[in-house]
Amino acid sequence: MVPKSFYDVRFGVSPGAARKDAHHICGNLDEAMAALDSELAESINVWLLFNYSHGADLYLDVYQRGERTRSVDLHPFVTIRVDGYPDITFRGSGKPTGYAVGADDPEKVRMALADGMFFGDFDDRIEVSVDWDSMLVPPLVGETAQDGDYVMLGDGPLEDLGELDGLDGDELEDELIDRGYVEYGDHDFDA
Repeated sequence: MVPKSFYDVRFGVSPGAARKDAHHICGNLDEAMAALDSELAESINVWLLFNYSHGADLYLDVYQRGERTRSVDLHPFVTIRVDGYPDITFRGSGKPTGYAVGADDPEKVRMALADGMFFGDFDDRIEVSVDWDSMLVPPLVGETAQDGDYVMLGDGPLEDLGELDGLDGDELEDELIDRGYVEYGDHDFDA
């Protein structure tokens, strides 16, 4: 089994009352962009990004031939717009800025935004954009992962899987899952 290259759009929060550990394993940047758009289309996820007290992880991990070579923090590239409020931008995880420009009581503005996002009051008034053009995302090299493939997430060393060559499809799938591999596509391990 040849280690494949892929992108992992990683969105998570922990510890605390809210938990999320979403991974979108993608074989090209267009898929990664669509995956992030789908995450940020839900107001509860926008709330996690904006208001979660411990900060939300939001990264694009780049894996070249099975090894993580780069991790891009997506926060600085995200802008949240809610009609009637200044734009919300981010310096990093848990560091939203701009939402209370000119306000007498920034905390009151923050709470109004957080409550509106959490309860879905802004669903038809919220827009999230990601400035992909400003990101330096390396292209994938070698063979890219695709539907039906299994990949290893994280920074651990890749193991030799040559011993699995003789297994049929179901046996191979079971063995890869037992070893911590995940299937290409979308996963939320805390759902």
